[in-house]
Parts: sequence; structure tokens; C-alpha cells
Amino acid sequence: MYKFLLTIFAAATTLGASAFTIELKPIGDEAKTFPESSVSAPLRSNSRAGSSVAMNYTPAGNPYSYTSLQNQKVGMKLAQAFEMTGDIVNKFAGNTMESIFFFTGVNMDESSQAPINTIKKATVFLTYTLEPFEPFYTQEVTLPADGLSLKTFNLDTPYTIESGKPVYVGYYYPLSSANDNTLIFDAIDHGDDISGGWLGMQMPATTTDANPEWEFINVASQVGFLYLGAVISGDSLPTNYISCMGADTQPTVYENEEFSVKFMIQNDGADDINSFNVEVKVGDSEPQACGFSFNNQPLGYGKSAVATVSGLTYGTPGLERAPVTVTVTTVNGKPNNSQTASATTAIQVIPEGRGFDRNVVIEEFTGTWCQYCPQGIVTMEAIREAYPGGEVIPVAVHYKDQMVSSSYVKISQTYTSTYPNAIINRQAYVEEIYPVESCFEQVEKYMTYPAPAKVTATAEFDSSKSSVIFHTLTSFSFDNEKASDDYYLAFAVTEDNVGPYTQINGFAGTDMSEWGDKPSNVSVLFNDVARQLNDGTDLQQSVPDVVEFGKEYEFSYTMKFLAATNISDKSNLNAIVYLINKHTGVIENACMIKNADLMASIKNVVADPDAPVEYFNLQGVRVAEPARGFYIRRQGSDSSIVAID
Repeated sequence: MYKFLLTIFAAATTLGASAFTIELKPIGDEAKTFPESSVSAPLRSNSRAGSSVAMNYTPAGNPYSYTSLQNQKVGMKLAQAFEMTGDIVNKFAGNTMESIFFFTGVNMDESSQAPINTIKKATVFLTYTLEPFEPFYTQEVTLPADGLSLKTFNLDTPYTIESGKPVYVGYYYPLSSANDNTLIFDAIDHGDDISGGWLGMQMPATTTDANPEWEFINVASQVGFLYLGAVISGDSLPTNYISCMGADTQPTVYENEEFSVKFMIQNDGADDINSFNVEVKVGDSEPQACGFSFNNQPLGYGKSAVATVSGLTYGTPGLERAPVTVTVTTVNGKPNNSQTASATTAIQVIPEGRGFDRNVVIEEFTGTWCQYCPQGIVTMEAIREAYPGGEVIPVAVHYKDQMVSSSYVKISQTYTSTYPNAIINRQAYVEEIYPVESCFEQVEKYMTYPAPAKVTATAEFDSSKSSVIFHTLTSFSFDNEKASDDYYLAFAVTEDNVGPYTQINGFAGTDMSEWGDKPSNVSVLFNDVARQLNDGTDLQQSVPDVVEFGKEYEFSYTMKFLAATNISDKSNLNAIVYLINKHTGVIENACMIKNADLMASIKNVVADPDAPVEYFNLQGVRVAEPARGFYIRRQGSDSSIVAID
């Protein structure tokens, strides 16, 4: 599903197995934020010459940032391209590609700090295939000295787009410096579409290889689409064409309680959009109509907008989520011609009085190498202070630093590629992690949504402090005969007072809280550091097959600390239980046992020699007659792991 607040893609570095190793500089510490002033002006207004219309086509979203390749060399040639796929060329067939546009690269001038471009020449090309790379059209163009400058280059011979004949459009250029940043990208997850992320490389010629081959890979899953496009003109460009890119709503609502749906549209037609109408259908209810207007700022081709329909209700509670479908019906008062005019999300409707209070897990993605991450540190510390009772559970997920947790790496790669960043219950992205008030507003709003289930827990160390033993109780809002197919429990520990380690501070000399008075390198003790997450297949039956509303269900689990967990001081550990939706990955609810309560479990252990001895396997299931192996032995309040021969 399209994410409005921040798109998701894996932050892998290596871009593909090939004869050459092509790697981007790590996003987050090396990639640069795109200057707002560079993208505020439109590329080119839709214009009319006689009866013809000219429009800008690019599969990319707005440029977000720029970077370079690792180990790039002077004289190495790079190419960037997008593909006009079969559907696209059929859509524009008979019209003319008259120009290509792209951004110049940047090489920061140390004296002026102004972005400059040191690449003087580039070659525009059109080709039907990238492997082998055999362009049927090339044209050399001269680049300006201005860095990050969006330029349009007219084709000496305009190209007429043919139906059924996909074509790649791009340009290539020799690097003038190892420090050239020429890859401008949108940082958007485009799903299965890889038409806009083609990156090519040709190594410098050698005495043994005078004409080295080009090699192309697609970097869409790493950085999104590369930013370039073409100007297309003609008499038969598509008009009245709004695509609905995605819809989103809150996770739950009580029956007949009002809620809203947010959706994104994109103008895929040549005409500017002044107004549009939508219909919203919830479950089996009748569609509701709503109109929108852009007033004095019409939406041009390729531009997107987010709109909200409020005041929706639904009176039929259910275990299954009710679909919420948004359909754009008209554009500028005429029928919408788009084949992708609808988007669907879903909401779970809970009977009044059956929902539970929702605890919030805020997983913050951070690293000591990240100069902007002190913003996240400030906000997470404020959360610890504001919610001492565990209503909000902070988890600092470190990446590529001394505190990285191997069991959380997949979470980092799934949910972010930019730092700092944070996600609420693995469903809602924090729009602004700083200032603190902005983050709190989002967290507190999410807490108002009723939860369909609840989990509470106690936890204790075993006698050797090599494991934490969890005892959980779960409750549900609905009777469910397949609850184990819908939910499971996961277990984690975080650690406080870790370090000290050196945090890079990009806010030295600014007014950003107390970090403005600190140096650029700060020795820090870190809290809520994610240490270990047990989220494996052995937990898939942690929720019973059949559950009933109003009942509590017990489960015990032993988390054995792994060597790679790198816990500094077990007395500083916090224990966390996640109740996760198997279908969506969303954390439906959670609970936290703080380190003071966890340590109290050791102090309160009093051996009772008269108490009966019980044995449990390492998954917490009681065993009447243990065979050979490892078990949890419990006698009264004393628990330990033992080996039975």
C-alpha cells in the first residue's frame, strides 16, 4: 500500500550481482537533502501551440536527495534512463517527444559552498534495448556550471512515439571527479514498477579493452526512481486523467463513530486539474460523494496531492476489516478516463464497549553516525519522561553502529532508509520526529483508536540471568475460531544507559534544544536500545486457535539471550511483548516490563522446598513427564533452566 508520510524501501547497499560491483554511498549519512529552492519552480508549464499541447512526462516523483557511487573514478561513464513501457507508449502513441530534461550534478565548491557542476558534456540517447546498449538516437549536449540545475534539452530530431514499441530515454556522461554527485532520486517505493530506475556504467577504456561494454541495473528498490523525463507534445495527449495512488485510514473505529480516509491522487493527463469529485464506499454501505477544488493552484501533469474525506461512519462491527474504497469519478466536471481511478484501504469496526486501550510502540531508527539523529534522541527521552507507565513504549533501533541488533536489522530495512525516522505500531509513520510536540500529537492521536486485543505480562530472569521468562495474558474483542491464524506474540528486550558512545551532532551552534550548545561529537549514554527480538516460527502458536470475547489466555515463553545480543548490563534491561497481526505486520497492542520490575523478580525469589516441582519446555509449555533435554524447572517462585539426562 502507498504510504503517505514516508515511503518504504530496503536500504540495501549492493545493487546487484554483476561483472562490476556497483554500490551507492550509504543513504542517510552520505546522501544529501535536495534543496527546496531547486524544485519549487515547475519544469515547464503545459503550453498550447495551435491545437497542440506540450506536457512533461517522468515516472519519478519529486526529487528528494542526491548521492554518488562508492569508488567511482574519473573517466568512468554513467548513464541514467527511464523506460516508456508498453502501456505508456500506447497511451502517448502518435505524439512527439521533443525534449529531455534532467538535473545537473553537484560538486560542492569549498569556498562558496555553492553547488557547482563540473561535468561539461553529456549525450542524450534513445534506445529500444539496454542489453546490448545500442542507441538508435544520440545527441551531445553542453551542461551549465550550475549544480543541481534542472535543464531541458531540445532534440534535434523529435521522436514520434509508436504504439507497441517501448523505448528507453536517457543520457550518459563521463565523471569529472570522484566527488561528483549525479544521482538525483525520489526515494519513493514504486512497488513492482522498475521503469524509472535504470543506472548504467562503463569503465574507462584500457589498452586491453578499448571499448568496454555498458552494464545496466535497476536501482529502484534502493533509492526509488532517478529523476529525469521528457517533454511530449501533440494533439492526442490524454486528458481528464486522475489516478488514485493509494488510500489510508485509521486501524480501528467503534461502530457508528466518525472517521476519515486520506487518499493520494496524481494528474496523469495533459490538462491542468481545477476540480475533481470522488465517491467513498465503506463495506456494503451506499457510496458517499464529495467534491474538491484546487482554487487558484491547479494540479499540473505528474503532480500529486493528498485529500481527506471526513465524517464517514459504519455500523456493522466485524472481525474482518471493512473495505474503504475511494473512486475519482470526474475531473474538471468530465468523466475520469483513468483505469486506476480507485484505491482501497480497510478499517476494523469494533462493537461499542468491546475495544481495549491501545499502548503505542514507537520504534525510532537511529545511528551514532547520523548527524540529524539527536532530534530523535531528544524526542525519545521526552517520551520516557512523559509516559513512565508504559503507555508509550520507546525502542531505539540502531543501524550500522556499535549498538546495532542483528535481530532488528530486518525491521530497519523494511521500514526505513532515512534517519532519523520513527514508526508507530509498524503502521503509521511519524511525520515529524522533532519538535517533540509534533511527535506527541501523532502518538496521542493513535492512542485514541480502540485496540481489538490486549496483552499484559510479567517477566522474570531465570536463576542464571541467561534468559527472561515471560508470562502473558491476552484478551480479544471478538470470538474467533482462527485466532492463531490472525495473531501471534513476539518478545523483545531493550537496554538503558548503554555506552557511552560518540554521537555525531549536526546541530552544534544552532537552537535545537540543548544539542545546540554541544560540540559536533558528543559522548552519550543511550536508552531504550533494541537488543534482541524473538519473532520466529516457534511463536506462531502463541495465541490459541479459538478465543472468546471476555476471556484471558495464558502463554509463557523463555527468551534465551544470544551471544550477538551484546547486553552491557542486565540490570538495565526492559522486557517488551508485541501482539502482532499476521496479515499486516501491525502491532495491535503491546506491554512493557521496566527494568526495575524485572530486577525485582530476582530479589523476590524465595525458595520453597515444599512447593511442587513443575517442568516447562523452552517455549513455555508445561511438560508432565520431561524426557531427555533442556527444561524450565519451577518450584514455587524459583525458576531455572535445567538439563535432564
